[in-house]
Formats: sequence, structure tokens, C-alpha cells
Amino acid sequence: SVDAWAARAGLHMDGMAEAKAVSAAILEGDVPLASDFPIAGALPPGVVLGEAGEVGICVSCRKKAPFRRTLLLVPRVLRLGLGCRRGTPAEAIRALVEQVLEEHAIHPRAVKCAASIDLKAEEPGLLAFCREKGWPVRFHSAGELAAVEGAFTPSAFVRTVTGVDNVCERAALLGAERLLVKKTARDGVTVAVAAEHWEVRFG
Repeated sequence: SVDAWAARAGLHMDGMAEAKAVSAAILEGDVPLASDFPIAGALPPGVVLGEAGEVGICVSCRKKAPFRRTLLLVPRVLRLGLGCRRGTPAEAIRALVEQVLEEHAIHPRAVKCAASIDLKAEEPGLLAFCREKGWPVRFHSAGELAAVEGAFTPSAFVRTVTGVDNVCERAALLGAERLLVKKTARDGVTVAVAAEHWEVRFG
């Protein structure tokens, strides 16, 4: 069943009613699958690739509904890079994070963890926000962040304070595969989002 597979794969299932509709549809014929991630191996019987149909499955970190009745399956593979001024309250961090997720149609259940520079390891607002969300937060040294390869949004001011030209994008991408959302800044907070490598596997 699709719910058993989703549980094994660690996917958040957005809607039990849609899961039941998919299970019923598979008994009648092929059910289309749309995925934002590569598919490793063969598809199971009754599932075909496609983005059109009455009932279908979508594997994505974004809020998407390509089918009339879409079962959205969300992998927890996103890393949230955070930066903030000293003393920034949790409310300011929450406001920008929620804005970024909403603007990019990112499902909150796709977030696996947050990350920042080790200078923020005892920043009360950042720690309180991550506790509230239930997200583990990882802190990295300036040297670790500087070693991350890629094209980033540089800031001379951030470099003078932290020793690295960008915190949020580099922290998000450390251990991830691709940057989904570049630096967004407001009220002394910066946010970026990166995705880890992940594949759909049915075996």
C-alpha cells in the first residue's frame, strides 16, 4: 500500500483520504506518479510516470497538486541556512522563515534541519525558534563554511563580523546537493534553503 511504502521511505503523507483514493485507483488501473526527484529502479506494478489524471501521486518538497486528487508525499531533505544579528528575537526569525517557505511553496515538513555559523551557537532567538519547530540545528566554523563550493551572495559586512562572506547560503548547502532558495534578508535575519541528494526507491 502507498501508506506503508511512504512510512518505510520516511515520507510525510499529506492526506489519508488521498492515500485511500490512490489505493483504490491502483486496483482499477495504472496510477500516475510525478516526482521532483530521480527515480532509482523500476516502478511497482500499477504505477506509471505522468502528470495528468484524476488520481495520482506527487513526490515533492513543494506544495503541488498536478492531479485532480493528488497524494502529496514529502521527503525531509531540506536544510535551512540561518543568519541573524545578535539579540534577534525568535519572532523575527519565524516571520522570515515562514515568508520564504510560503513564497517558494515549500512544504514545512520537508525541512530536515537548520544550520548556521558557530558564532550563533548560543543565540537565544535562533535556538528558541528551532526548538519550537522541532528542527535540530547544526553550527559550523567559518573555515567549514568557506570551504563550501558554489556561487554565493557575498557581503563585506558579514565577512568582517564572521570571517566568511555569506553564512546562510553556505550553511544550507554544507552537506546538501543544490541551493533551492538564495539568501533572503529582512529585519536582521537571513534565510536560504538547500536540498540534499535523494532518490525515489520502491525496492
